[in-house]
This record gives sequence, C-alpha cells and structure tokens, in this order.
Amino acid sequence: MSAVAAFGATAPSAARVCARLGRGGGAASTWLRARALPRTVARSAAADVEAMASASDAETGAADDDDLRFVYVGNFDFFTLEETVEAAVRDLLGEALRDRVRSMAVPGWRDKRLEDGTLKPRKKRDQGKRNRGFAVVEFDTPQTGRAAAEALDGVVFETRALRSSAGVHADVRGASRRRAEPKSETAAEAGETSEAERARRERRAHNRRQKRRKKARDDAALEEALRNLLRSHPLWEPCAESQTIDEPEDAERAEEPLEEPLEDASSDRFAENASRVSSTNLETREWWDDARWRGGWGALYSRWRDLDFAKALGAVDWENCAPSVDPAGSNTKGGTERGRRKRLQVESFRAILVAARAVVGRRPETTNASPPVVVDFGCGTGNLLLPLAAAEPSMRFVGVDVNRRSVELLAERAARAGLTNVDAVCGLAETYDGKCDVALALHVCGAGTDAVLLQAQARGAAFVVAPCCVGKLKDGGLKSISAMKKDVLDQTGTPSASGGGEDDGIFAGGGEEVLVRPGKSHAPITVIHPRSSWMRGRIQRPAYLGLAAAADWSGHQGVDPLSNSEQSKALGRFPRDAKAAVELDRGAAAAEAGYGVRVMKAHEGAGLKNDLIVGFPNGADPLRAFVEGPEACFR
Repeated sequence: MSAVAAFGATAPSAARVCARLGRGGGAASTWLRARALPRTVARSAAADVEAMASASDAETGAADDDDLRFVYVGNFDFFTLEETVEAAVRDLLGEALRDRVRSMAVPGWRDKRLEDGTLKPRKKRDQGKRNRGFAVVEFDTPQTGRAAAEALDGVVFETRALRSSAGVHADVRGASRRRAEPKSETAAEAGETSEAERARRERRAHNRRQKRRKKARDDAALEEALRNLLRSHPLWEPCAESQTIDEPEDAERAEEPLEEPLEDASSDRFAENASRVSSTNLETREWWDDARWRGGWGALYSRWRDLDFAKALGAVDWENCAPSVDPAGSNTKGGTERGRRKRLQVESFRAILVAARAVVGRRPETTNASPPVVVDFGCGTGNLLLPLAAAEPSMRFVGVDVNRRSVELLAERAARAGLTNVDAVCGLAETYDGKCDVALALHVCGAGTDAVLLQAQARGAAFVVAPCCVGKLKDGGLKSISAMKKDVLDQTGTPSASGGGEDDGIFAGGGEEVLVRPGKSHAPITVIHPRSSWMRGRIQRPAYLGLAAAADWSGHQGVDPLSNSEQSKALGRFPRDAKAAVELDRGAAAAEAGYGVRVMKAHEGAGLKNDLIVGFPNGADPLRAFVEGPEACFR
C-alpha cells in the first residue's frame, strides 16, 4: 500500500512522487539542523543505513513491523506549497535514503463541505493554507523507515524543527476494509436495535443540552464578574459621571509645553491640536466601537482627540523606504491584507513614540553620547522594529527573540536596508539583562507581555505593548515555545529558578509561575495573575483565567474582523469586554507601581488584536494633550 493510500490523503501519486526523487534541489543549503544527530544517517551509504538499522534492532530487541515502513514527518508550515514540502523531505533524506523511498504523500488542506455539497468558506485564519502540516513517506523496509525517522527528527526547515516518527498504521485513514455481510435479524431483534439506537440519540442530545446550559451558566457568571470589575475600577466613577453611553464628552485638559519640536509635525499644528477642546473623534469608525463599548469598558480607554493628526504623527513613507524594511513587502503569508495591517500597527506605535518624544528616552542619566535604547521584545524578523529604526536614526534599537532563525533574518533585513542602529539578540524577554529606555512588544503571547512590562518597570523605562493570546495566561507561560526557551537558556548558561538545574530558569515553584530576571542589581520578579491589587481583591484566580480564555476573540470566537454583521457584533461583545478587563488589569498594575498609564486602541484597520498599553515612569503623561479619556495615574 502506498503512502497516499495509507493516509487516504489527496496527494500526488506514488509513481509521480518517486519520479520526482531523481531531481536535485538547491534549497537544502538553507536548511539547518537543530541539534547534532547521534548518527549521521542522511549522508551514509546504503550499506551503512542497513547496518545501523540492524544495530538498532539488536539494541531494542524490536521485531520488524510492516507499519515501520511508513514515516510521519510533521510540523511543516501550513502555507508552504506541497511541492516544496516534497522537495524538502527528498533533499533532507540524503542520497542513500532517498533511493529507498517507494512513495510519498503531502496531504493538501482539507476543506469541509456543507450539506448541499458545496465547500464551506474558510475562516480568515485558514485562507491561503496549502497543506495539513505533515508528510507520510513509505520506504522499502522497516529498518530503512526507522533510520529515516531518526535522520529527519529535529531538522530545521523554514525556522521550524521537524518531528518525525516511524510506524504510521496503514489502516489509519482511507484504507479499504472488507465489510462483513450483515446478519439477518428477526423482527424482535430489529425492534430492540431500533430502541437502543433511539436511547443513544436521546442521551447524546441530553448531553449536548447539558453542555450548552453549563456554558450559559459559566458565561453569565463571567459577565456578572465583568460588571462588578467595571464598577470597581479606580477610575470608573469619574468616567461614568463625565461620559454618556451615546456620546463621550471631552474633558478639560491643561496645555503642557513641548520640550522639543517634533520632526513629523510642525510646532504650529502641534499647538493647535493641543489647545483644541472640542473632540473630533466621536464617530464610530469600526463595528466593535459602538455606544455600548464607549459607555462601558471603552470609557476607561484613552482615544486620540484628532485621528487624522494621530495618523500624521505616525506616518511612514512606505513608498520610499527600503523593501526589506516594509512589512508588506517582506510579508509571505496572509497576502496584501496582512501587510496592510502590519503597516498600520507600525504607524500606531510610532504615533505614540513621536507624541511622547519629550520624555521618551530622556532620562537624567541619558546623554547625547548615549542615544536612547529601544528594545523590541519578541521582535520576530523585524516587522515593527525595522520601520521604526529607519524612521528614528538617532535611537538605538535592539530586537530580542527566542527564535534564532528569526533573529538571523532580522539582522539580514537590517543589513540590506543599510541600518546601522539595529542589534539582534537571540534570547528571552524573561532574562534580558541589557539596557532599555523604551520597551516595545507587538503580539507577544501570554505571560510574555507581563515579562516585558516588568522588565521595563525594573529599569524605569517607558513601554508600549500590544498583547495577544491572553487565553494562554497560564502560570507556566506559553508552552508551545518552551523547547526553544530551554535551548536558549542552555546555551547562555542561565541558572534554573530552583537552583537544581532541572527547569528552564524562568519558571518558579516547579514550573507554575513565570520568573523574570532583569539582571545586574535587579532581583528576580514573579509574574502573578491577576496582575493588579485592584483585580486581585475582587476576582478569584479561576474566574480570571476564564476571562482570559474568553478574551481570545480573534479567530477563535467566530468573529470576522472585517464584517459589520450583527452576528459578529453579538459574538464579539463579551470577548471584547473580557480582553479590556485583562489589559486594564495590566495597566493598573503599572499605575500602582507609579507609572502614568493609558490603555488605547491601535489605528483603524490594525486588526482585532489592537489593544495598546502605554506607560511612562514617575507618573509622566506626555500624551495628555493629544488624547481624551480617564486620568493616567492613580494609587
């Protein structure tokens, strides 16, 4: 049976795949190994492969099993072309193992069908996906299958460590099975069978109703907790008194002089905007920004007084910037729409940095000979950092990311753009011990955002963060990248939190709490949820984690960010409010530590993960002349 038949996948035929194996490929040079393999299987001669496989049999005492001929190779990117996956597996196997392949299957992305037979429309997050993330390779013998699985396991392809194992059962999916002839039944037996089937259907329907009722009860409890939290926020009463549900009123703001002129806006226009007391930002721009939002949790958010002016502050000349700097130009996934969102995210961050230029990086110990250092935690390949570095050549930018390949790509993109004010560091937000005047974080998952906020507070640095994936706010952090974190800590020699060397150095209490190590003279800090004394005094931890799980409304709640439908509005209200509660908890924790904090939204069109937490040390509030909303400080 071929690999295609074994998995019942819609993939090229075995004959076609085997015919492709003879072609050479030049992409192998860009693939590297995550670790040194115990045996150099991929480059051994055929006789050596047989010898090693036989030795493995002798060591384990395992008997040959026909299923071991089928090897699973997983963790490919869903957006990679099936042909590219085939070529990658072929080249990574090496010449000896490549000649032993009998067939290969790379299942395409499986679209579901509706009852009428038409294809079900894909969700936004699934558009553009080409494969299901794995391949199945059939070899001539079980020994060769085991050797190939060992050779491929841990190899890095497109920055992802592949996972490989032998022993795919041939009858898992799609294998033809001989159906037993139905036995003839008496009328009594048929009646008993029909009654049993009816009872099973009733039990299933009952269980579904019970689950729906439990979910409704849980949601009602969380909504009640949200209402109580909203009324208990230290700044809620002033907001509720000064703003109505239909239309927020502008609060009086004292004008503050600008310490130095802005580069991207004239002083006259700045003064005109700062003195404007009538709000021009009352129209609802996006479907989620409705009267209910503005009269509820949205009343605790700050918003730009003049959206056009805010966009002018953060504007980037994309037409004339280097191609490697433009996140739309370097975007290989998600198409033009994702590239447009990335640009708007950059401009949202830059608008805040430009508006706050009077205090950003101007701490007393900072001199002209030492430019301000802006650290982008979880920088990836530089979609946020590089445009900011190009627009602010007088500042020093440091990108920190746990993914070594992403850091390498960041350095390459910076070099192609000729940027000399960028440094790339492979490391963790939890253990960064370098200089930082401004901390940035765009969509750092789970407790990683809390680590960034604590790193900034330990140094008295300003911060601008846009959190995401708050449903992963578990004490152990984001588990999906724990292996990469451990590799980085092993290479840097970071001690474990317990001192016993058995954990990865960022988890305290046996791996239940994230530990932030700012380094130098700073003591380690434990991330605790809820973050603020305001929320800890009013909600228990299980309810908090329930709110965090409900707050992941982008792509997980059936909400279409581009839709203005009543369905999206109804589905989005509860997660929208839960997300606001989680982010305001983070902001309250920083405010309790003496920061001037504002929670805002990114520019229109920047996506649903658009909450921004902005903080400045010593209670500073440089955005006060630009925004309307509650006060930035409270104790």
